[in-house]
This record gives sequence, C-alpha cells and structure tokens, in this order.
Amino acid sequence: MNANASDHWAAQPERGNRLFLALTTLMVRYLPAGLLKPCMGLVVLYFYATAPQPRRHIARYQTLLQQTFPDVVLPKRGAVFQQFLAFGGAICDRFAVWQHKICYEDLVLDDPDDVYALIKDRSLRGQIFVCSHVGNIEVCRALVSHHQGFKLNVLVHSRHAQAFNEALEKAGADRIQLIQVMDLDAALMMELHQRIDAGEWLAIAADRVPVRGEKTVAVSFLGEKANMPQGAWLLAGLLKTRVHTLFCVKQRGRYHLKLRRFLDRTDWKRNEREAAVAAAAQQFADVLAQECAQNPLQWFNFYDFWKVK
Repeated sequence: MNANASDHWAAQPERGNRLFLALTTLMVRYLPAGLLKPCMGLVVLYFYATAPQPRRHIARYQTLLQQTFPDVVLPKRGAVFQQFLAFGGAICDRFAVWQHKICYEDLVLDDPDDVYALIKDRSLRGQIFVCSHVGNIEVCRALVSHHQGFKLNVLVHSRHAQAFNEALEKAGADRIQLIQVMDLDAALMMELHQRIDAGEWLAIAADRVPVRGEKTVAVSFLGEKANMPQGAWLLAGLLKTRVHTLFCVKQRGRYHLKLRRFLDRTDWKRNEREAAVAAAAQQFADVLAQECAQNPLQWFNFYDFWKVK
C-alpha cells in the first residue's frame, strides 16, 4: 500500500489553467443551456483523451463498484467517459451556483434525522459535517448564506488548486471561511474550539488521505483495502462534538441535499480513541460505498484510490 509521492492526489498537476477557468466562468454566465453542454463536452473530451491514468483509475472504480453491487447499472458504452462528462457538469454547476443560477429553492432536502433542527438551534455548540468527493459539495457551500446566522468553516487541502479557487472567488465565492488543513497547528485548534463554542460548524472531507500522508487508517471499501484519513474523527474527538454526514448529489437534474446523523458521541477516552477512530472510518467507508452505488457516475476521485499498480 505504500505509494510514491507522485501518486498522491495532491501531487497531481492542476489540469485546468487560468485561461480555461476564465472561459468556463464566462460560458456558464453567458451561454444558454443548449450551447453550454456541447461546449463543455468538447472540453471534457480533450481532457479525457489526454488523461490515460485517470481513465484507468475510474475504470478500476467502476469495476469494483459493480463487483460489490451487482445491481448497479452503468452506461453500456463509454461508462468512463460518461463519468468525465458528469465531472464537467459538476464544474459548471460550481460556477453557476456562485452566479446565482442555482438557488436554495432548487435543492431537494433529504433529512430524515432532522439535522436542520440542530443547525437552527443557536443555543447549541457547533458540530461537524463530514463530506466527500461524491457529488458536488460546492453547491452546499454556496447556499450557506440562505440561513441567517449560520456560520460554516470548511477545512480544505486547496493549495494544489489555487487557480480554481481564485476563479471561484471571482465568481463570488467569498461567503465561507476556508481553513487550510496543512495549517492545523495548536493555535488553529484553539481557534476551532472557540468557533465551535460560539455555535459555528465545521465541514471536512473524510475520503482523501492527508497531503503529508500521515494519520490514515485501513478500511475495506468496495471490496478492497484502502487508506482513509483519520483527521475528521480525530478532530471530532478533540472538539468533543457531534458529527453528521453531508452529500449533495444530482438526481434527475436537481441537487439533493442529504443530511444524516453519524456520531452522537465523540468524547472518547484515550485508551478507546484508536478503536473508535477506526470504527468511524469504516462506518463512513460503508456509507460512502452505498452513496456510490446510488450515484455511480458521481465519484470524482480521479487518482489511484486503492494504490493498485
């Protein structure tokens, strides 16, 4: 399971340059839907044709998914290309939401556990959303401002994608506090404690290993061993706050915001922390697998997730 540094997701070169991102912003803003889709299709075709490794990684994912969930239906032709197309559509939607072309009313709320009640209760300490690279979490980030008084801090590994973040900022992405995970030192931990105590929430992806490669735990994911990060669960234990899952997936042309309660207790004792973190990571891997089965083309990890050579 050891991999070269160049195999890490954060080491992959940012494929979109500033010109491409600027053009995407303009296309989303000015092109009608009838023209936007074919134009983006041509862009996706170029990246698909020039990205042999991501093609292999997506093909591997689709194979494992169908082996684990035989009932999953993938396109009979061009399934890998269709996944690239889905990602292109998600990129367009990330810009569209900041340009107010996707609004809160366009979302379908799926919240059987009534997590929204916790968001609205300003008397509670803040809590944590764990999310993933399934679906389009950017849509949720952009719509936070709909809720008066609700503050969300997003922990990110984004220094490898500076151009993309700058393009989003130009499109209006300035409402959410982004915190670099690589800067998570003692001073920042104290700040996060203060934010949680003040009722602010945190969001962190739980499906990509840290940039520096440490603090991982082995889980079974889609029938194969994979490394998952411990960061979200260690952070929850240090902050002693509840954890919920958040997915935003596109189904039949509309985004579905799926909220679920995940961990009600994270005040683990020192001698139980390791086992609790491992159990949480495996539980999340199982939830993630089910989400992939329901939305097979919306897995947007294009690197060697299982480190299979």
